[in-house]
Amino acid sequence: MSNIITIQATIIKIKQVQLAVVQVEPEHTWPTTGPAALLHAQRFFPTLPILLLSPRVGGFSRSYSTFDIGPLINQINADEIEWQAFRPPPPPELPF
Repeated sequence: MSNIITIQATIIKIKQVQLAVVQVEPEHTWPTTGPAALLHAQRFFPTLPILLLSPRVGGFSRSYSTFDIGPLINQINADEIEWQAFRPPPPPELPF
């Protein structure tokens, strides 16, 4: 049995901005829990801005990010995202 951690995510480009959208449970989209979830996601996407997005519940999705998602959110539909499994990149090789 493998203990490799994966997450469900996708990389999208909106208005010439490339970002990682990571699927999380709704409780990870609050200001109290979102930062820890973002830190975890940064292991997978260290160079991209990250948007945490929960599946639709009751007709809407919840999201969390450290940047203003307002101008982009109308172009992100959680029901249309083709989620993929991502693994964190391998650690860099030491030069010696």
